[in-house]
Amino acid sequence: MKSLWKKLAFAAAVIGVTFGARAEGSDAPKPLPQREKVIVAMTAKVEAYIPMLLADRMGEFDKENIDIEYTFAKSSDGIVLLSTGRADVLGGQPSAAIFNAIASGADIRVVAPLFVQSPGSKQGIWANNAFLNGRKFTVDLFKDQTVASAIGLGSTASYFLQTELEKVGLSLKDVKFQTMASADILVALENGAVNFGYLIDSIWQKADESKVSLAFVQGPEMSAGSWSFGPRLLKERRDVGEAVMRALVRTTRTYLQGDYHDNPEIMKIMLEELQLPEETLKKGVSLTFDPNLYMPADLAARLQKTYALIPEVLSYSELMPEDRVVDQGFIAAAGIPIPAK
Repeated sequence: MKSLWKKLAFAAAVIGVTFGARAEGSDAPKPLPQREKVIVAMTAKVEAYIPMLLADRMGEFDKENIDIEYTFAKSSDGIVLLSTGRADVLGGQPSAAIFNAIASGADIRVVAPLFVQSPGSKQGIWANNAFLNGRKFTVDLFKDQTVASAIGLGSTASYFLQTELEKVGLSLKDVKFQTMASADILVALENGAVNFGYLIDSIWQKADESKVSLAFVQGPEMSAGSWSFGPRLLKERRDVGEAVMRALVRTTRTYLQGDYHDNPEIMKIMLEELQLPEETLKKGVSLTFDPNLYMPADLAARLQKTYALIPEVLSYSELMPEDRVVDQGFIAAAGIPIPAK
């Protein structure tokens, strides 16, 4: 079976034909009758969120009569902001906390992916070289170790780790998680405070590979994050949510297919928005953004089964169906056909 990133690469290759033929009025701007403010919550300005930042800078939201306001908060606080209506959009991961909030009745739905891992990316689990002590990394070295990540056990990182652990007869029950800020994980890894840590894009590029080394990359079969909408865009003003999605789709299709790092205009905006040294940004690789913004199949089922391996990570026992977690109606409103199940 072709991997997802190969499918997306093929989609990008035919983008000129497909997108040139799409009907006017699909993802084309449909300005709202009056100016609307949309509040977007993020943990920080990182490249994963570049579709939102770029749509703002390139005037795609302006075409929809939308002003974007950003608010920055750690993941757990962002979920509270979203569920209480103090933010309209949340960029992050479909974490266990998201599932718990939905199960408790919060009007939150995952509506689109961020990106899938590019073949050249080294986002994934990294190891401390002093701990390896000259040994070649093997998965069994995780046993009884602590893994640092920005969210902890209830994150997509735990899904990928569980997939690897199963290969040697281990599970998430055999490791511990320590939660810390993404930038702090690299510091902790390099000074030996933890032996394993999950480094995201724009962080791993800064790694001193004399001190740390890549254990394994995150697989391409699942989105590395997601956009979620809160109650205002889901119910009260779904038209505003549809306008946000049209702008994201246009931006992804127009500016973020192929090696957008080679585009001087895009790189200039990224340098200004991400506040990274140019050499650090150039060291990274362009992320892979699905031009149709499809969520991976069975996202909710796969993540819930992983989170349920450890007691008390999920606050409920009966797994929720996919449509309780994911709302694909917004990409449908942007003219994108929903894949058959």
